[in-house]
Amino acid sequence: MKQRTREWLQSFLRLDHRAEADGIPMSDVRRQEDTVLRALEMLDAQPGIVLADEVGMGKTFEALGVAAALKHKKTNARVVILTPGPDLNNKWSSEFSRFPFNFESGRRKVTTVTKLREFVGAVGQSSVTIAPVTMFQSGRGTREQSYLIALYCYSRGLHGNTRNAMLDRYFPDMRYYENVDAETDLFLKEFTLDEIEPHLEKAFRRLDALFESDGLEAFTRKKLVRRLLMVARSYIAGQLFPPIELLIIDEAHKLKNPTSLRSEALRTIFHNRFRKAVFLTATPFQLDIKELKEVFAVFSKAKGATRDLKTEVDQLLGKIREYQTLYDEFQNTWLSLEPDFAETFSKAYEAGREESLSAEDQVAKILVDQITGLRQLKESEIEPGFRKWMIRSLRKDKRNYRNHVPESVPSSSEGCLPFLVYERFIAEIFRRRHRTHKAAAEINMVSSYSAAKKGAIINNGDGLPEDAEVYRKLLKRLLRTFGTGADGDHPKVKHVLLDSLDAADKGEKTLIFCTRIATLRQLRRELDAVWESRILARWREVYPDANEHELFGDGADKKGRHTLLQSRFHRTQDILYLALREPYLQTFAAIGDWASNNLEEIVVEANGVLQGLRLGKTAAAKIDYLATKRCVEHAAAKLWVARHTRENDNLDRLTRLCEPDFVLHGLDLEKGEAGSQLSGSEQPQWTINQRSARLVIGQKGSLWERCNAIEKLDIGLRAKTIESLARYLTFKQVPFLTDLLRTAQLSGVATDSIHSEDLLKFLPTFWIAKTGKPWGNQLNRFLGYFSGREHEQQLDILEGPIRTGEFARHTAQGQSREKLREAFNTPLFPMVLIANEVMQEGLDLHKQCRRVVHHDLVWNPAQVEQRIGRIDRLGSLTSLMRETDSTVSLDALYPAIEGTIDERMYRTVKTREKWLEFLLGAPPDFSEYSFEEQEPVPLPDRLAKELAIDLSPNVNC
Repeated sequence: MKQRTREWLQSFLRLDHRAEADGIPMSDVRRQEDTVLRALEMLDAQPGIVLADEVGMGKTFEALGVAAALKHKKTNARVVILTPGPDLNNKWSSEFSRFPFNFESGRRKVTTVTKLREFVGAVGQSSVTIAPVTMFQSGRGTREQSYLIALYCYSRGLHGNTRNAMLDRYFPDMRYYENVDAETDLFLKEFTLDEIEPHLEKAFRRLDALFESDGLEAFTRKKLVRRLLMVARSYIAGQLFPPIELLIIDEAHKLKNPTSLRSEALRTIFHNRFRKAVFLTATPFQLDIKELKEVFAVFSKAKGATRDLKTEVDQLLGKIREYQTLYDEFQNTWLSLEPDFAETFSKAYEAGREESLSAEDQVAKILVDQITGLRQLKESEIEPGFRKWMIRSLRKDKRNYRNHVPESVPSSSEGCLPFLVYERFIAEIFRRRHRTHKAAAEINMVSSYSAAKKGAIINNGDGLPEDAEVYRKLLKRLLRTFGTGADGDHPKVKHVLLDSLDAADKGEKTLIFCTRIATLRQLRRELDAVWESRILARWREVYPDANEHELFGDGADKKGRHTLLQSRFHRTQDILYLALREPYLQTFAAIGDWASNNLEEIVVEANGVLQGLRLGKTAAAKIDYLATKRCVEHAAAKLWVARHTRENDNLDRLTRLCEPDFVLHGLDLEKGEAGSQLSGSEQPQWTINQRSARLVIGQKGSLWERCNAIEKLDIGLRAKTIESLARYLTFKQVPFLTDLLRTAQLSGVATDSIHSEDLLKFLPTFWIAKTGKPWGNQLNRFLGYFSGREHEQQLDILEGPIRTGEFARHTAQGQSREKLREAFNTPLFPMVLIANEVMQEGLDLHKQCRRVVHHDLVWNPAQVEQRIGRIDRLGSLTSLMRETDSTVSLDALYPAIEGTIDERMYRTVKTREKWLEFLLGAPPDFSEYSFEEQEPVPLPDRLAKELAIDLSPNVNC
């Protein structure tokens, strides 16, 4: 075949098509192209590869690039994508729609499924099939299990009594069985016996061995039999679809447990059913390198895979163990050196004089021998072994901009009392040798008092020694006292609350990871409550003598200052209605100056339009500024078009304003647009005068004139988006109104009794003031992000927290991950997202956030990396800000309560992280994982580079 070069790849695939829009540097696009070319080269010689780029570097795009190259060569090739779960199906489907390659041909489409039955059918009919690995966990219901046992009996010629005896043992607590028939029932509710019968003999071989060994009593071992039935089910399903050219498994590290039903089903169904595989994971192993075995176990199932693959993998893992031992010995030696000697050795090594130094000093000789052993093993075994199977690109400057901050949180004053009693309680339990899940209980305690109260050890004293029970009851009473209404007395909760709120005051978003649901909910409540108190303080800067009731009302009385002013911005009988709506003649149509100079004619024309309307009673009785706005804009557009048709460059937009439906329904011309439809049966009792027409035309310097990103919006969605933003700005939680009123006060505008027209005329001044400019910038950034999203994503944004102005959100609220992602990725609220494991993988939350807080730390460094990877991605806020300010950092915060399990977890996860990082290409840095007060002398730069494992694509094109 023609040599694969960058030019060849670019002839059918442009990975840079969205680089500018997504903020992706061209250097990263070239790296992704190199990765695709290197992957294709590796797949020529072996059944599978692991794309292991660090989190957020575009593995999905690279895998799609490999798939596109294979489809370019072989149009009819089938591709299967396995995702961790149904939520990730949507992500992949979206990526296919954005990807610059047409994967569909004729009737063969990109199909997304969630069930095994759908999957088997889709593979045969689709060009690409996307499915979750969770589909292998189905089929465990009573009917399905009964059917599989009946199918086994049919395939082995066993009569009905034998089948019933098997079922009696398998379902000992069931008196009756569902009526199943292997000959008439359908496999997966889809396939007839004729279709599956050729595969039954092989499918049930493992169950045969068990039955031959134990007879009918084998079916009393329900767990084992169920597993063998699931294996049979997977095998049959795998034989029902045609061979797959490329199998892509996303987040492949989730298959690390070879004994899990999910892993075994996957190996079985795809055995000899695919030619090539690409696994995506930023963490190919997490706690131990033996987790790599499961990855290669799937590769070994590929059509044409060699039989010696397992031996090769075992040899590589053995060499890695040896390498780890050598490295630990070297680290211990280095850390034991006197600083002066370490400096001397470093200088000698950098100058290439380490051999001469070792001839003179025994310690130097030990160091040189250890380094030589490490280098030889790395160069001869470790790096070549990894490079054969894996491609991994690193963020070279990650250590420069990632700011890992362990925050020591003291438990002082009365806040330490529950911790002291808890420690005494646990000590008493262990003194009496009573079993307990100590770590889980400790994590509850350091998470929040709410989580501690829900822990089993606090709520159940059955069997506890009497001395321990005393402390349990005391602790339970203390937790009730400390947990009444607020958890702000809990030291870590209080610390995280204040940190996130202070960041929000500065316009910074925060992503908090919290594994305890009770804590997650408590944090949300506390964040909202404290933020509301801060909003109250802002209002008191405007009205110092007002109390909370006067500002916000309470109970049934909602007529506080905020609510009354908020309603004036949206009531169409108030001039302030025009303040936050787009003045189309200035922005959309750009004829504002002409309209101001031809005001008299426009008013006449507008009143003619008005008289043809029929309005509701309120709008008909008193001037309505929505109706006035539509009539004036419609009239001005008609007069302009009639006189300037030939010289107008904006004719399409003006023609839209000329449409009769514009007056009735607004800019999108469709009935039902929220807040924009004029309807009724009453004749207007008022007329439009020049003053109100001038207000409609507006002044130069309006908010929407300053938001140039508005021009990127689809016209049909423009009015709805601006209406949503206008309402968002006036929500109680959003401090826009306080900023506006405070600035107006300082400029001499009366705010005690607000005059609508005065405040309206002041607004252009506000948008250029120190307090007003950030609001315009924020909305402009929102519109820039919003306009680049797909239509469904745009609707998710408009239907999300933008409708309520919620300051904080959490993942236990039942809202989809996609909606939470879209809301958090805008510059608007929520300012804090409190997430549990469901947000830990597969989502990008990086567009407006560069702060992640590990409220509940986990033992696994790979999970910590996945968390940080939500905000450390290509095109992130951090990377964009660093283009103009190299001091900008991505902050990963680790709050830890002094003297508790928090500190032990932090040390453990950092120690484990050392190997996760080093074996996957990061240069060694002993200081990064040191817990001593005095930092060790850094390794010589030359040595750090020599020991770093290079897994980059390194393609010469």
